[in-house]
Amino acid sequence: MSERQLHPERAAFNEMLVQSVDETIAGILGKTVSDAFTNHIHNNFDLEIECIPNRPEALFNALHDSFGTGCERLGKYIVRKHYQKAGVEFLESNGHTLTEYVQALKTRLTDEELH
Repeated sequence: MSERQLHPERAAFNEMLVQSVDETIAGILGKTVSDAFTNHIHNNFDLEIECIPNRPEALFNALHDSFGTGCERLGKYIVRKHYQKAGVEFLESNGHTLTEYVQALKTRLTDEELH
C-alpha cells in the first residue's frame, strides 16, 4: 500500500468526518453558508475540506473564526454526526476539546480493527 493510499477503514473515517462537517453546516445554516465556509477555510486557513481529518484543530479554529461563540455548539453537532455515522454513541465529557473527541473516535475505531 503506497503512502498516498489509505487503509479502507481510515479512508472511511476520513470520509465520514468530511461528510459530517458538510452535512451539519448545510443542515443547520444552509448549503450557501456551507459552501462559503469551505471557501473561507481554504482561503484563510489553507485547509481543503478533504484535509480536515488530518487537521481537525484547524477546522475548529476556523469554526471559531467564522461563527464566534456559536462555534462550540456547531462543532459538537459535527462531532455528534461523525459518531453517529461511525455507529458509536457520543458521550460528552467536561473538559474535552472537539479535536479530542475526533481523535478518541479515530483511536476507538482503530482499536476495534485490531481486535
